[in-house]
Parts: sequence; structure tokens; C-alpha cells
Amino acid sequence: MNIIVTNQNKELIMSTNIEIMKELNGVFQISEIANSFNSIFYRKLIIDATALANFPKRDVITELAKTFDTEKLILFLPPDNPPPKKFLSFLISNNIYNFTDNAKGLIELVNKSNTYDDVKEYANTETPPPSDNTTSSSSDDLYDTSNEKTILGICNVNKDAGSTSLTYLMKKNLEEVYQKNVVAVEIDKKDFVFYNSKGLYSIPNTKMGEFFSAFENTEIILVDLADSKSTDVCTDVIYLVDPSLYKINQLLMNNRGAFNSLKGKKVVLTNSLLSDQDVEVFSREAGISVYFNLQPLNDRIVNPAINSLLSKLGLIELSEMNNKKGLFGIFNK
Repeated sequence: MNIIVTNQNKELIMSTNIEIMKELNGVFQISEIANSFNSIFYRKLIIDATALANFPKRDVITELAKTFDTEKLILFLPPDNPPPKKFLSFLISNNIYNFTDNAKGLIELVNKSNTYDDVKEYANTETPPPSDNTTSSSSDDLYDTSNEKTILGICNVNKDAGSTSLTYLMKKNLEEVYQKNVVAVEIDKKDFVFYNSKGLYSIPNTKMGEFFSAFENTEIILVDLADSKSTDVCTDVIYLVDPSLYKINQLLMNNRGAFNSLKGKKVVLTNSLLSDQDVEVFSREAGISVYFNLQPLNDRIVNPAINSLLSKLGLIELSEMNNKKGLFGIFNK
């Protein structure tokens, strides 16, 4: 039987109908959780991350890994606040491989624990975690990306899915609405010239290293990868799929296993007029999760839908809109 510790995500966790022998609800110190279950044999311990006091501090994650058997531990992450890569990397560095933010993933982890091979794509092997005697950053918020550079890749899955226009529009919103320090670059093509806008660059793949060095102090770099496979330079990548029947059939005719490579990745539907129900059907038939459903966009204006995507990616906070003079006037025209 399983034990669960819930808080904000209780309803979602309970919807899985996982067999439970004991539950705690609220916000707790890790020592309190350990004391509650120290004499109980359990199969899996499922902890809603929002039930951990001071989550997501580094020392909380370290204590969690030291206190519990990580093979039996499942950390349920907030589904409405996707973690940055450094957070997942820190989990892995502490041997916490069982983490998810959805009901299906939770059920799978209850039945079978992850191994390192299952999560190694999220590991950062270049930057080791702080040692035990490093105190200056031991309490850092692992979700805080304010001092980090974001390199977001925008990659077409099917032909002409809209990576160039979406890259331009994301840059436009980040600059004009949120005053972010941002540049955009396209790889191995020259389509940005048609937008006639500053801060848009076109470079060959061989010049990527030089480009990133030149803009090392830039807060956000958007990379139009088009059909390029050069995603390793990015801190995050979204994969664009045009869900029209014509585009999907064209894609699958050329590559029957196209959707297999998208499992676990951030798939954004573009030029989409699909309803929420249509998206559910599409996800089920394709065997993938849809990260965001993006309607057709007008590239002459600031698009509110883009802001929702930027927020979900962690590049902005929608609450910032309240501090931008005239913003609601723009959206209500």
C-alpha cells in the first residue's frame, strides 16, 4: 500500500485512485513527515511538493533525499508551474528519479520506479551540485530563474509549422510588453529579413558558438531552429506541430514514427482551431501530451495568447501585466 502527503494538488493526486493506507494533508517539515511514518512499511511515499515547507529550496531537496528511500519516493510537482531545468537536474543529482506533474505519470511511477536512464536527459553533468560544506547557496530557490539566461529553441516538427513567425512574435511581446532584454536568431536560413526588425539575426550552424558568446549578457535568446536538430545549445525547446489533417498526414507519410520522438517533450500546436476536446483526442491518437494549443496569430499586433505561452514557459509572470501602462487597452481594442 502507499502513503501520500498532499496539499494544493490533493484533488489531482486522489483522482488517480491509487491504493492508499495513510494520508497527511497540509504543509510539513520533512522531519514531521518522517516521524509520522517511521514505523510503517509502505510501497511508495507520494509527496505533493506544495506540502513541503520551504519548497523548493536546495536544502529541502537534500534533506528529502537523505531522509527517505528515493527508490520508494515520488515527488509530485506543481502542474501549473513547470520547473526549470536546474531544478530537475538537482533532483537527479540527489538520486530522486521519481518525479511527475500529472496523474498518468504518477500511476506509472507507482507501478514502476524510474532509473537514471529514464531521466538522464534532464541531468546537467557539466555543473555539479554544491558540496555539503557550501553554505552560501544551500537555501537558494531552485525555481528562481531571475539570474539565469534562457535560450529557448523553437523547432518545427512538420514543414512550415510556424517557427519563424512565432519566434518573431514572442520577441515582440517580450520586448514591447515586458521590456525584456531579448534577441532572436535563426539557424541556417534567412527568413527574418522579411520582418525588417532590429534584434533578429541569421547565422549558419557553424557560428552558433560565436553568437552565444557575443550575447552572453542577454537575458533571453530565442532560437528559430526550423528543422534543425541543434537543440543541445538550448535551455528549453518547444516543438511546433500544425494539427491540420493535411499537415499531419504529410508528416506521417514521410515519417511514420514522428510522434514517438515527441514523447515527454513540449509540443505546441500552431495555427490551431482545435477545441479542448479535439486536443484531447489528438493527444490520445498521437500518443503524446500537448503542452500548449496556440490559435492562428496576427503578426501585426501584440497577441495575448502569446503571453499565456510565455508565462507557462516561465519567461514572464502574467501579473506583470498590471504594471504595464496601457496594456489592457491594447488587448481590449
